[in-house]
Amino acid sequence: MRAFLVGVTCAAAMMAGCGSDSPAAPDTDDPETLKAAPLSVVFAGKTLVLSASLWRDFQPISPPDGKALTGVLRVTATDGSSVPSSVTADAAWLIMGTQVWQTTPAEIGSRNGSAPVYELAVRDGPKWGPGVSVDVVVRLRDGSGRTALLRAADQVIERTD
Repeated sequence: MRAFLVGVTCAAAMMAGCGSDSPAAPDTDDPETLKAAPLSVVFAGKTLVLSASLWRDFQPISPPDGKALTGVLRVTATDGSSVPSSVTADAAWLIMGTQVWQTTPAEIGSRNGSAPVYELAVRDGPKWGPGVSVDVVVRLRDGSGRTALLRAADQVIERTD
């Protein structure tokens, strides 16, 4: 089964590079499958990329070992145009080595048809870092229910004091 999932993800990455829409993204928490997700996908007619701002809070009101991981994920179109409002994200994973944290991201604010960025929040994550790099993956879904995985590699978990 794992080989099948890796094959599906690799096929999705190849198709994204060729400008075709990606096939259905598998449900998985396998770190190798998630790390194989493409860095850009053609989805809903747009080439989309993902970036992330991740941090842990160590301000004086925080517990001695800091607060749990929090972050903002941003899906953007490479041409600077708006991300179609039919595109949503229903799952997110952060991968550090062989460890995987899966969550359901929350949309930040409301989107209109001209929003150039689709922003999502992730909260209450693991106490990794700060100063470590993780890969971030989101599962995008369009209005017809098709899905695609999209990855941002080597995102550093920052520290706020």
